[in-house]
Amino acid sequence: MTLLSHYTSRAGLEGMARSRSFWATNFLELNDANEFFYAWGILQRDAYVESMKVMPDDLKRPDFDLEAGLQTAKQQFRDLLSGAEGYGHVYVTSFARGTTDYHDRQGIMTLWERYTQHQGYCLQFEREDLENTLRLDSWRSNYATLGLQDIKYGVNKNTHTYRDLVFQFAQQMILQVARAHRDARIEPAWDRMWADSYLQREMLDFCSTHKDPCWEDEREVRLFCCPVPQADARVFTGIASAPKIKKTPAGKRYVEIGHQWRPGIRPRRILIGTHANRDISAALGHYESVPEVGYAALPLAS
Repeated sequence: MTLLSHYTSRAGLEGMARSRSFWATNFLELNDANEFFYAWGILQRDAYVESMKVMPDDLKRPDFDLEAGLQTAKQQFRDLLSGAEGYGHVYVTSFARGTTDYHDRQGIMTLWERYTQHQGYCLQFEREDLENTLRLDSWRSNYATLGLQDIKYGVNKNTHTYRDLVFQFAQQMILQVARAHRDARIEPAWDRMWADSYLQREMLDFCSTHKDPCWEDEREVRLFCCPVPQADARVFTGIASAPKIKKTPAGKRYVEIGHQWRPGIRPRRILIGTHANRDISAALGHYESVPEVGYAALPLAS
């Protein structure tokens, strides 16, 4: 049995108990949206190097500030996606995977500290239960991708996916220069270029599953999905409707996972933080089958 833990506040605990669903948030609207651009920046830097290999010397700019250019491109990319309706984007909910029995019994100290200041709660789910919920949800809602993904810390530049993305971004850079200069010496590899929509989706998937190694102790597993705006008729499961993209009061876009099925998503265990309010009877009352309750007795100052 593999337990996946979701750390949350009192409001989060009660909200998930009432709805028995998850809210997957637009990846670019997370509290730390800059984490997306960790892998994006590595891809872009290597793509620039590759594009320069085929660029005529007289068109190269020795004074070009690559880092400043990346900052401009980053903002343009964010503006482009933030203005869109939200379909074709990646939406995520985060879990942590313990590596010891202690983590499963007490939770992970750094995550208690970072996400709840030890005043919140840790909802623990069996991975198999979550995967089953996603399978059921895929019957009712139309997603380009929907699943659980273990986060990779750092970027392995030797994978086919990485090399393919670098090549595609290099071709995009070559195309921009060719259009700007109308120079016959510059031509991208048209026959190997992906459609823009496919490149965007592959890039979003890659960047949403790679993080800076400094976060490795989080041992994150992400529930992620990419909603499609059209319904789809399936032979065996019927109509899969376009998932509804909703907004929080703060304006963040999200999609709801698991709300179309009953009894809905139920944690196997709820851990109460060391300094949290232990009375969670109101939340437990929403479950037909009450989850196990545990207490994180971490050695903290009172």
